Amino acid sequence: IREAVATVDEGVYELDAKLDLVLPDAARRAVESGLTLRLTYEVTVNRVRRYMPDADVAALEQRYEVSYHALSQRYLVKNLNTGEQQDFGLLQSALDRISELRGLPVLDTALVTDGPVYEGRIRAVLGMNTAPDVFGWLLFWTDDWSAESEWKTWTLRP
Repeated sequence: IREAVATVDEGVYELDAKLDLVLPDAARRAVESGLTLRLTYEVTVNRVRRYMPDADVAALEQRYEVSYHALSQRYLVKNLNTGEQQDFGLLQSALDRISELRGLPVLDTALVTDGPVYEGRIRAVLGMNTAPDVFGWLLFWTDDWSAESEWKTWTLRP
């Protein structure tokens, strides 16, 4: 995660984030051959406490799938949270779409009080765990099909 910023819009903290997503050639070929790429953004918000563990305030996941539709020769991006689907002519265009979050609702401002410090964190988890049965045995023997980013942290200001 290269960048993460939360802003308030109409009483809701909304998150904008950018991910540097680089797929190895083998993973690109796997998507082109019919495997589904799954990207999950994990987001948490905690109230920072000095002498006790931080208190959980909110947690959510934003999930996407990228797959190749052979009949139309298009790459499909599906938002698994909303069901919204888009198609792209190039795999890189589909990856660019899922690499950027804009206006993701994270937390209602009513849940954040003045005084305490709140900290948000986001990370990306990438995998190809929805393989057809034909490829399932291959994924069992390789580690190259999944990755996760480091946590990116930002401060929420009530």
